[in-house]
Amino acid sequence: MYLSNKVRGGLFIVASSLSLIFSFATYASSVDPNAAAEGQAAEGQAAETASAETSTNQAATDVRSSLAITDYTQPENLNLDEVVNAANLNSLGDNLTAPDTITGAPIMFKYGMWNVDNSEISGAPSNAQAFAYSPSGFPRLQIHHSGIGRYYARAFNMNSGWSPWINSGEATPNGDQNNKVQAVQIRAKGYGGVLNDIYYKAVLSNGAVTGWGKNGQTVGTIGTDAYIVALKVVMWDKTREFPESTNGLLLAPFYEGVYRDASGALQFSKSDDAAYTGWGFENNTPYYFKDGVVQTGWQYIDGYKYYFAEDGQLVTDLEPIMGLTNDYVIKYNKATATMYIMARDGANGYIIPFKTFMSTDGPDTPLGSYKIYAKYAWKFMHDDIYCQYLSRFFNGFIIHSLIYYDKPSSYALDANTYNYMDIAQSGGCLRLRAGDAAWVYHNCKMGTPVMTYSNLHEKGPVEKPAIDTPIPTSQKFDPTDPVVQNQ
Repeated sequence: MYLSNKVRGGLFIVASSLSLIFSFATYASSVDPNAAAEGQAAEGQAAETASAETSTNQAATDVRSSLAITDYTQPENLNLDEVVNAANLNSLGDNLTAPDTITGAPIMFKYGMWNVDNSEISGAPSNAQAFAYSPSGFPRLQIHHSGIGRYYARAFNMNSGWSPWINSGEATPNGDQNNKVQAVQIRAKGYGGVLNDIYYKAVLSNGAVTGWGKNGQTVGTIGTDAYIVALKVVMWDKTREFPESTNGLLLAPFYEGVYRDASGALQFSKSDDAAYTGWGFENNTPYYFKDGVVQTGWQYIDGYKYYFAEDGQLVTDLEPIMGLTNDYVIKYNKATATMYIMARDGANGYIIPFKTFMSTDGPDTPLGSYKIYAKYAWKFMHDDIYCQYLSRFFNGFIIHSLIYYDKPSSYALDANTYNYMDIAQSGGCLRLRAGDAAWVYHNCKMGTPVMTYSNLHEKGPVEKPAIDTPIPTSQKFDPTDPVVQNQ
């Protein structure tokens, strides 16, 4: 719905080598000499091709080998305090990020080691010469939210494997204090990630010290009894060269995660060298692997139907692929403030994630199944607040644009309501950026189902977008607004 009180800027500013098998033709003395010459040429070409394949696979092996720690032995009389102190975790942190051009403040977030009771064991801000340290390990990783953009993380726990991805403001799920975190992946999405890379380094309970992982790489250990005891995270200005080692990220027989081989081909390595089937992120771009091969085109995965581009990237806006169908279901996850426009796949139902919108909701946002039954181009909400592109789905609850002050005009926006959508709240209505609200208004007809639910860790088919480019505080319009774009 809307904020009960007027807010103007009150929103808080976070390889295995190949066995080469050749079938050589056996030529009798009666074989035509020209044919024999052709055969020899073919053999030479096959040998050349095989040599190239061997070289390529060796290069891939070298890349992933550099990311793994495979020859570590725990020292006798291990003193973790001494190891952590010698790891230089506090050598980076101050004034290393590109500043927020809107506020002028450093871009940062806080990360923490949590227990199962939602209490912090140890934590630190990403822009400080400090780190999180718990000699007995920790069962949950938590990322606080800060600034414009969003931060994502997941943890590998010794008994349960990889957790779902969490975004800032959440903690990884785990109800067992002894199920300790062994490895982590962390990435920045939106404005913070546009300006900065995110780096992180860990010390393990057996004394091993990793190199610095970057933008979603895996840091820690898998397949051992060790676990993370110290963790340091920094944001690093993309225009500056990172001075520390980025090799030796994971104590394991093989590196686990997405990487690019020497030829630039996207690969996914498992710590046990098994062929991988599942999702993988390169920075914030999702890919899907089946038996180690990046998938393209239409694919059915976990009850949904997705489309992947020729390079394997997930296509999150399917309008250019499918066109408009005028037949959609709106699904909304209140726990993650994400709206999914689902398209029909024939008799399979609405299983195609056609579009995904970031949103703002509130404590009173209802849960259930509803339908759009009224629309308004502009509507006075209360006090001096107006909204545009409104689609009413239940009593006073409406899908609409961000809020405008004093008059029904596309040029009466408070920039904070755009930049800080992730931390804003409504009175229960579903706020979208103007372009997204307009799309719903124009393309989701009367009677379109609206299904609202709340599930923190089963977020939905597609990760929601973030604000990549904030708008200046002086700007009074939503850059996605079709009214503005058409002028």
